[in-house]
Amino acid sequence: MLDLAFHSRVARKETAHTLSLVQPHLRPDEAVLDIGCGEAYVTSELALRQSGPVLAVDIVDCRRRGTPHFALYDGISLPFADASCDVALLAFVLHHVPNEDKPRVLAEVHRVVRRTLIVLEDTPENAIDRYLNRRHGERFRRSIGTTHGYGFFSTPAWQPIFEASGFRVAQIERASRFARGWSQPYARTCFVLDRR
Repeated sequence: MLDLAFHSRVARKETAHTLSLVQPHLRPDEAVLDIGCGEAYVTSELALRQSGPVLAVDIVDCRRRGTPHFALYDGISLPFADASCDVALLAFVLHHVPNEDKPRVLAEVHRVVRRTLIVLEDTPENAIDRYLNRRHGERFRRSIGTTHGYGFFSTPAWQPIFEASGFRVAQIERASRFARGWSQPYARTCFVLDRR
């Protein structure tokens, strides 16, 4: 039977997968910021599990679940004070950011986060991955009505970008290609980044 808290089995499975990668790196009383929360399934589930505040921002409001705190933002400047969150989460978001803006986005996260940034990303390893990622990127652009660029990077290509933005790569965890569903068999990686 379908869980009525989710619009589909795939949404439930993707949320559980994301939470399985994120939760081991959280402390119960921490302030968590979900940047690019999308449908807000992950944000809402985190709010049920965390005793500290769970905040969410996105460039459009497409939430299907309520969140304790939500704000629209311009995709670069976060509406929070310096070092106001313990942990920030970018779950399958950075590939949608134009390549020229990625350093600005990461610098802004560095400004806001006190301890850790968790990044989940599609990390193409071959021509099939790159093709599927390109299709995903184009479909997403159409869904939000933008013509801005996007960019998918391999796991090794992300590391110097994170380092240049003031983060130290503390852990890299490869995720199963089919953990989020058979329709998205992408290579994926979870990066746990400590703020330097």
